[in-house]
Amino acid sequence: MFRLNSLSLPLRTLLATCTLAWVAAGCSSGSDTNDIQGDAGGAQPPTSDSGPGAGDATSTDSARADSASDSGHSDAPHADAPFDSHPEDVHAPAAPACHAGDRTEFSGPIPSTVIAVSVCSLCGESYVVAANGSPSAGDVTIANGGATTHTTVPANGTATSAKVTDDGSNGTVTVCGTSGTHGCLPATENKRYCDPYRAVGSLVPERIDQGVDYAGAGAIYAMGPGTIDLYMNRNDPGWPGGTFVSYKLSAGPANGKVIYLAENIDLNRALHPGAYVFSGTSLGNLVNAFPNSESGWGVEGAGYTAEHACYTEGCTTALGMNFNDLLVSLHAPSGIRETTGCCTSTMGYPGNWSTLINGWQ
Repeated sequence: MFRLNSLSLPLRTLLATCTLAWVAAGCSSGSDTNDIQGDAGGAQPPTSDSGPGAGDATSTDSARADSASDSGHSDAPHADAPFDSHPEDVHAPAAPACHAGDRTEFSGPIPSTVIAVSVCSLCGESYVVAANGSPSAGDVTIANGGATTHTTVPANGTATSAKVTDDGSNGTVTVCGTSGTHGCLPATENKRYCDPYRAVGSLVPERIDQGVDYAGAGAIYAMGPGTIDLYMNRNDPGWPGGTFVSYKLSAGPANGKVIYLAENIDLNRALHPGAYVFSGTSLGNLVNAFPNSESGWGVEGAGYTAEHACYTEGCTTALGMNFNDLLVSLHAPSGIRETTGCCTSTMGYPGNWSTLINGWQ
């Protein structure tokens, strides 16, 4: 190394001239750009040079970082490379929403993946809306214990699966995802409340008494998730038609309440006390003949209604109206109100079903 003050005057003059020229025009006479510290910042002209000092680099470290990025050593994987791991800057996005009016049973990321999902429930069916945070395509499956549906989720995109019938034994589906790594959610239960008379053909609403009466023919479903309490299929002498079945709800605004269904119905023979039911479970088939059907609030462990002690024939009870309001909130047709005056209390039962159902579904 030598000192500048040991140089000859001509050489000092040459260096000074070059320095002035560099400040003014970049000193393009072949000087080493690795020593440029970027004081000129963005004032430097664009260059295709990917080496240190290019662009807006303000230090040797940032120049090295730029160089590493240009040379393909970024933390993010390339789109055409296998996505075998999740770098720190790749995360699951926010889960997309279910379709308007459908109940969301789960919303969030699938463990060990960068896929976020919403598991959405219908009446006895579920589907998935998924968002992929990976720069490579991912995969989501939804299974009901017997069949599995696969859905491809594009890189950094969204997709909606087909509808899948829920597992009849427990009302669940299992959702898994793959985005380089694989993970699954715990089995997700369909807790949705649905109109139990939705499949009855030529449904005719009749009187409201202790419950609500309907005529027609077809399957009558459970309103929501619960457990069969009592089961008497054509062998109950206390009811015209001989059928009485009740179930206790296990979720939702009516959690813990007992619903009964009675009269001219052939019950589902697969059911029994303790059996699981949900909105996809057929309780039985309504026969289109007198005495048709009645459903309403029941009493756990008893084969009668919540108002049997105060009821007089033909009277529209307060709890009959209450149960009718719940059915109407689920889009069933309203029963017909008759004479009131008996069983006037609704103590222990909510009175704003439409608000409760809309806020929960």
